[in-house]
Amino acid sequence: MCSTDPANYRPVTNLATFFKILVKLALNRVRPHVLSSGRLNMYQSAYRPGHFTETALLKVVGDIQRAAGDGKCTVLHALDVSAAFDAVDHSVLGARVNIGGTVGRWIESFVADRLQYVAVGAEKSETVRLASGVPRGSILGPLLFAMYVSLAGQVVDTVGIQHHQYADNLMLYCALTASQLDDLSPPVRCSDAVSIWFHQNALLLNPSKTEAVLFATRQRLVGVDFSHTIKVASADIQFSKAVRLLMASCWTLLYHLISTLPT
Repeated sequence: MCSTDPANYRPVTNLATFFKILVKLALNRVRPHVLSSGRLNMYQSAYRPGHFTETALLKVVGDIQRAAGDGKCTVLHALDVSAAFDAVDHSVLGARVNIGGTVGRWIESFVADRLQYVAVGAEKSETVRLASGVPRGSILGPLLFAMYVSLAGQVVDTVGIQHHQYADNLMLYCALTASQLDDLSPPVRCSDAVSIWFHQNALLLNPSKTEAVLFATRQRLVGVDFSHTIKVASADIQFSKAVRLLMASCWTLLYHLISTLPT
């Protein structure tokens, strides 16, 4: 991360210890309700018990290996959303959470009317009131964000592409025969539909951090033209021979598992 680029900095919520305890108690009551309500995408591997980065990668790797066993290649692109947690529309979030009564009002007060300032050394900016976003550094904010973006999975399903979510990361992938690699219209249609949905929900895809990769056996990769590009949010994304997903340690796991593909 470049320390001189302001875009690489994110606000962190300064929460009192007592309030952290209160939010923890609220999460323990809200999360079981959310998980039982079906409003969280089943392919969201974050902020729920038993679902971690390893869960997401094992699911994706398993699908890639099955496709390889069927003699197919897998086209995968990992989408990145710009400042995702900070752009959440509070009115839309309220509709997605859909919890009424005192609890609903408490959640509304948790995200609304927050104040923010920038401090560098002894200098401090003016304080401004936030009109969007969920608190970073809290344990409830990520669950609310996951509910906010869960419907993106339904958009992907309408196109017939496989996907997996982890927090604000979205992986889209599909299995194609070697002859189909010259026509990448299915994944392009899917990324277009997802981009439109994100835009309608006040979120913006970041093509500069979006990555694409092609997985197949060594034999099928021979002669593959890696000059292919895939269009995401009106930008041409070049296929890479490696892609980082979620975090470096899990990328090591992904590389190890993919390297076991049959030849």
